[in-house]
Amino acid sequence: MIGAAGTGRIAAGAALGLVVVWPMVATILYTLEGNAGTSTSSGLIDASAFGREAGLVAGPAVETARVVGGAVLGSLVLGVPMALLLCRTDLPGRAAVLGMMALAVFVPMPLYAAGWIGGFGNAGYQQAFGTDPLLEGWTGAAFVHAAAGVPWVVLLTGIGVKEVEPELEESARLDMSLVRVALGVTLRRSAAAIAGAGLLVAVVTSGDMTVTDLMLVRTYAEEAYVQYGLGRPPWAVALVAVPPTLVLMAALLVASRLTERFESLRLPTRKRTGTVWSLGRWRWPLGGLVWGVTVALFGPPLTAMVWRAGRIGGDAARGIAPGWSVDGLTESLAYAMAEVHEPVVQTGVVAALGATLSVMLAWALAWQLRSRGAWRVAIVTLLALLLALPGPVAGMALKLAYLEVPIIYDTPLIVILGSLMRTVPFAVLVLWPAVRGVPAAFLESAEVDGLRPWGRVWRVAVPMTRRGIAGAWLVAFVLGMGELPITNLVTPAGMESLTVFLWGQMHFGVDSRISSVGLVLLGLYAGIGGLAVATLRQSWKSM
Repeated sequence: MIGAAGTGRIAAGAALGLVVVWPMVATILYTLEGNAGTSTSSGLIDASAFGREAGLVAGPAVETARVVGGAVLGSLVLGVPMALLLCRTDLPGRAAVLGMMALAVFVPMPLYAAGWIGGFGNAGYQQAFGTDPLLEGWTGAAFVHAAAGVPWVVLLTGIGVKEVEPELEESARLDMSLVRVALGVTLRRSAAAIAGAGLLVAVVTSGDMTVTDLMLVRTYAEEAYVQYGLGRPPWAVALVAVPPTLVLMAALLVASRLTERFESLRLPTRKRTGTVWSLGRWRWPLGGLVWGVTVALFGPPLTAMVWRAGRIGGDAARGIAPGWSVDGLTESLAYAMAEVHEPVVQTGVVAALGATLSVMLAWALAWQLRSRGAWRVAIVTLLALLLALPGPVAGMALKLAYLEVPIIYDTPLIVILGSLMRTVPFAVLVLWPAVRGVPAAFLESAEVDGLRPWGRVWRVAVPMTRRGIAGAWLVAFVLGMGELPITNLVTPAGMESLTVFLWGQMHFGVDSRISSVGLVLLGLYAGIGGLAVATLRQSWKSM
């Protein structure tokens, strides 16, 4: 008979098969079938056609490298020093800044694009400052992604610098200055967290086409989306995404292995976190600098959206510019609330169902990750694939997998599956600390009391991770509502998606209507994100 562990693995494997394995297999099958004009009589792809399509790979390589490199460099240069100051010093107002950073990670990329590109890029009818766009080309795309990546770098690096063994810092402090300790000990011991943060920014940037599509930058994700839109064969679309997917997958697997080794090499410590350092006379100047950077990151796009949303009147034919007023802003917001009501409800229901399934699968995977072996390697590999795969390619694979299944293909179920592809890796990352922290002694005690494996999971492990479950659900819900690359391809007729609606309208320019919709959605995401932050904070405190 199959035990509880075997049953759990079969269920988790079946879910991964539906979400990951079968879409990949379906793409391969369609590839082998070939297409008119690109296949031989045997059904295999013609070598010359393959060579022509392979030539498309070289073009996006430079653009992707430049955008990803700029985004990672910019986010690390700003985020790492801020994380050190916010998480290890007595910087004034650090709790408020960390709270804003935590909320910012839940803001979807279309809203960043609406704020930055609408106010300072080529998507605005009029620039917030001057007449010419300030954000253009790959530099503009890299800037927007770097601004969106700084909160991730601050939070992930902050976790790393807080977990450095205090004994090492105290010992080094006897012989070195505080600055040298911070640079030579704290940041050095946090290298894994810093590398992980940079890698996450690289993954998100390379797989997204929201900003690059609006700024006409030909990255791998953008090229895959264009090729699919042109009706190119599936193998040609997938071919464009092979190089970045393989590179990022390898980097993620290496990073996970190094992180595991780093954790095993940590020294036993009596303290959970290091000492909060006093900045002395530098406290207020550095505090002003950090607050200035924070305002520079969040203030301009938000101000641009408020400025544009409140503009009313004007007559282009007579050369009369529109004016701004509070009444105009209020009216625009009221109109936007009514306009997005139906998409909010539809997207919210789908995102809630997707988040529920995502957390169930993520918890099962996190539980299986407690045991070493081939199964653990397979889970980590598939999660790395989900993170590395560009959104347009993932959406295409999902459509090919369920093209002949109308109950999925023509219904919101396919959007739910797309949400699973997007959110499961993040839900696992949120749940893993909580699931890993379940003491083995408690499980052994429950076994002695006569509880079977399923009983130990349901009555011991699940209650002990309930805050992590709630936090993971909120994270998955927000990510599901803000997902664009997959949703844009798989949304069936008759269903309205928030991000697809916003992104589609932005191609005609960011006007007061789109800015108002963006502000309404920003308030919605901030509220849900606040609940997630509060829930995760309580979960981490209880560990």
